[in-house]
Amino acid sequence: MILLRSATICLSIALAMASVTTARPLSEIKESGTLKVGVPGDYAPLAFYDETKTLVGFDIDLINDYAKKNNLRIEFMPTSWPTVSQDLKNNQFDIAVGGITYTDKRATEFLLSNEILPNGKIALARCSISEKLNNFDNINQPSITLVVNPGGTNESFVNERIDQANIVRVKDNFDNLQALRDQTADVMITDLIEGKYYQHNEPNVLCMATTQPFDQTESYKAYMMNQDDGELLNSVNQWLKTTDLSIFTQKWGM
Repeated sequence: MILLRSATICLSIALAMASVTTARPLSEIKESGTLKVGVPGDYAPLAFYDETKTLVGFDIDLINDYAKKNNLRIEFMPTSWPTVSQDLKNNQFDIAVGGITYTDKRATEFLLSNEILPNGKIALARCSISEKLNNFDNINQPSITLVVNPGGTNESFVNERIDQANIVRVKDNFDNLQALRDQTADVMITDLIEGKYYQHNEPNVLCMATTQPFDQTESYKAYMMNQDDGELLNSVNQWLKTTDLSIFTQKWGM
């Protein structure tokens, strides 16, 4: 009986060790010739699908620049905001891009690149009522319908700070925006980057109700890698130091 129990324990340990995987080192990535990039793909202007269902955006151009300078091809891997962290831990891709916000929690679980873009949380609303929602107290009212999608820092903000407004939860960020267009919601919490983009591209439809980030939401966008992928992190950071980001921000109206 003791021998059987010991054998069972050893088998359990072996199976657990077998299930633990490590990230592909940079040398293996270069040997394969392909960088696997996880991207939710619903965050304009950083990474989104255009009318031809092509993945485009600031981050898409930027990570392609990194790949080109390192003689790599890109394989974009679909993910979502609720699953991006676990998908990366499961090594479904080497790096996550497309609107990743630096947070202390993410920094304890992953490696995050140097700052790519400064950012913060603002309110994006239907233009017809945006002037009435120009501060937090006016937004956080029972008469206001606020729409939010799961899994990202926007939802974290809503869960932590919004306790009076009527909250409608939808599948993804595309549904957030459509709810504002359809007038089934009044406002959404989003990033300054995204707010400026939609206000510019859909005038008189989507407007920034607040133009300055809410208190204690100032942040920045980064790229995210697994903790055991330090060589990839160093490579990305070195590339960022030598890359003129203004070329890409100007193209995308940022």
